[in-house]
Amino acid sequence: MFEEVYGWERPRWFATGGLEQRDYYSFKRPAWHDAVMNEVEAVRQRAGIMDISAFSKVEVSGPDAVAFVDRLIPNRLPKPGRIGLTHLLSAGGRIELETTVVRLAEDRLYFTCAAFFEQRLIDLLTFRKRDDETVTIDNRSDKWGALALNGPRARDILGACTDAPLEKPDFAWLGVREIDIAGARLWAFRMSYAGELGWELHGPRNVIAAAYDALWTAGDRHGIADYGSFAMNTMRMEKMFKGAGELTNEVTLPEADVMRFVNLDKPDFHGKAATEVAVAAPLKWLCVYLAIDDDGVDLGHGGEAVLKDGTCVGATSSVAYSPAAGKLLAFAYVDPEHAEPGTTLDVVIMGEPRVALVLAEPVYDAANEKPRG
Repeated sequence: MFEEVYGWERPRWFATGGLEQRDYYSFKRPAWHDAVMNEVEAVRQRAGIMDISAFSKVEVSGPDAVAFVDRLIPNRLPKPGRIGLTHLLSAGGRIELETTVVRLAEDRLYFTCAAFFEQRLIDLLTFRKRDDETVTIDNRSDKWGALALNGPRARDILGACTDAPLEKPDFAWLGVREIDIAGARLWAFRMSYAGELGWELHGPRNVIAAAYDALWTAGDRHGIADYGSFAMNTMRMEKMFKGAGELTNEVTLPEADVMRFVNLDKPDFHGKAATEVAVAAPLKWLCVYLAIDDDGVDLGHGGEAVLKDGTCVGATSSVAYSPAAGKLLAFAYVDPEHAEPGTTLDVVIMGEPRVALVLAEPVYDAANEKPRG
């Protein structure tokens, strides 16, 4: 089943086993639940491929590109041929958006982020560029497409489609290089939002279909499967990756608990003064990761009340069922005094409190060994 995201069709899930391909609306486990779980299993056990062309794709280049981007972001700028995760902030230190920054070359930086942040990203880059800076901002979102290939067999599948070296150290985790697939030159990014061995492949939209066909043909013997955004959401929750529901312009970096992506030793970045104040001040709330008892019937959708001894102490922002944990997983903003890992809380789902435990690490591959291959 597909949805339209900023002008793109994006797969939510793939109908199999005679299931009708249409929307199913329910507060309980919907008809597509098993199909999505099968997609997750395929990625975790074999390999999965997803069309991620809907993601925003913007290139910043020119003589002043590095200095320009470096003063915007709170994280260290990745070196050429490397990838970094960072945020763009308001002057008040609140999160405008999360973005991956890929250093294609010394003076070429490539931003990719959620589709619905495309215009915000363009605006932030455009209006924060000074008149004396020689920088080109090129929105590639319509011109380029992208695929994500993930799973234990991903290297075998990609290796059958390219002559490029894919083993470490030639192509290490968070590395970048151009490779040839199906007669076309594509950018390969060694990263995985699914938390598996994987690559993202970005390039002109007119060659993406041929690359998909080549990967699918090579992956057939490995049990490759298509997967959509619902499976992707489940897997990012299992990996404790925060998403757009957590990283909003209502919160600061310390409140979102993403300070590991911040370098306060930088001389300056947009929003630094406010971020330093936020770090020093008592937190109003804090984002926590929860495992919630599952009844096998009802699901959460975000916005559920979080209780401690019957008193509301916060609310969920994202909820998804996890086959790895056999529980519902959630992110929630709660009073800091109840954010310590091991704390027991209740989350109200369909009017009934469910026991929830604050977790300190992901329920899947906490050491992050699988993506590193």
